[in-house]
Amino acid sequence: MKTWPVAILVLALLAVTAPAWAQKPAANHVPKYDPATEVTLKGTVVEVTDRQCPVSGGMGSHVTLKLADDKTIEIHVASTKFVKAYDIVLNKGDSIEVTGSKVQFEGVDTIFARQIKIGNDTFVFRDKDGTPVW
Repeated sequence: MKTWPVAILVLALLAVTAPAWAQKPAANHVPKYDPATEVTLKGTVVEVTDRQCPVSGGMGSHVTLKLADDKTIEIHVASTKFVKAYDIVLNKGDSIEVTGSKVQFEGVDTIFARQIKIGNDTFVFRDKDGTPVW
């Protein structure tokens, strides 16, 4: 008779902890914009993509930038909606200058863009502290 309370306790414990076992692993941690890691890079756009991105909080615009040493780096620009609303057009082959926070994200060096210069035009995506303006 004393085994019934133990069995009920074990079943109750299993019922409470089962949802925790079924949860997906935590998503990649999104680093914060850090003004202390801000860099300015010049290069040539080799690819422009819009994709789901935790940095922009939904669909985000991204640029792969080829640097002078032939290395490439991904630039997280802003939400796709913001980029389209301001008619910001980045094309393959454009020479641009990017200022932003260099961070490790998803295992690679990445720039969270604060501003991008294309010719004489400067587009601002974050304030000096890194807070998005979108």
